[in-house]
Amino acid sequence: MVFVVGSAIVGQFVLGLLLALLLDHAERRRYRLAVIAYAAVLLAWVNPTVIAGFLWVAMYDFFYGSLNTGLGLLGLGPVDWLGRFPMLAVIIANIWRGTAFTMLIFLGALKTIPSDIYEAARVDGANTWRRFWDHTLPSLRPIAALALLSITMSTFGTFILIQTLTNGGPGTATETIALYAFHEAFRSYAIGYGSTIAVVMLALNAAFAIVYLRWSRARA
Repeated sequence: MVFVVGSAIVGQFVLGLLLALLLDHAERRRYRLAVIAYAAVLLAWVNPTVIAGFLWVAMYDFFYGSLNTGLGLLGLGPVDWLGRFPMLAVIIANIWRGTAFTMLIFLGALKTIPSDIYEAARVDGANTWRRFWDHTLPSLRPIAALALLSITMSTFGTFILIQTLTNGGPGTATETIALYAFHEAFRSYAIGYGSTIAVVMLALNAAFAIVYLRWSRARA
């Protein structure tokens, strides 16, 4: 649950929405760097999961990783990222991997909002924050529920990235429910128990889906 909430709801959803708002604003102002930023975010998504995992393994490496190299340039000591902060490390890697999907959904949704709504709000004296809170968010609510459902389900099933980074370690610190089911079914050969865990995952996804759908249909 920590991995799902931190990676999907707090990370991919919020960051994807912020990136979509920034890119939409940049495209409306015709900033040339918007295309570069869009391509950079999209590149993380189109990479195969295994390659993304090995990329982050190289970044988190204690001796030669780029993160610790950067800390060394700042005069700071190296950090054992996967040993001291394993869950945070895999959450950051998964956010980097999946944020582009949420960004694409919100970018498409932002382009469907009529510009007349914002023009009327400007005439009424609404500032940028009020236009976002009163018009943008309510218009995005159905799409936001769909995005939350999609990224929550995909995050619940994430195990290749974690398997590449930590394989659930150290100990069981990053053994998510999907990776646990995989280990029980194919390492311990407890196929029935692994299938039972998969049913529990289905029930958890259904519970999240009910919450999202009720939120999307609730009146503002």
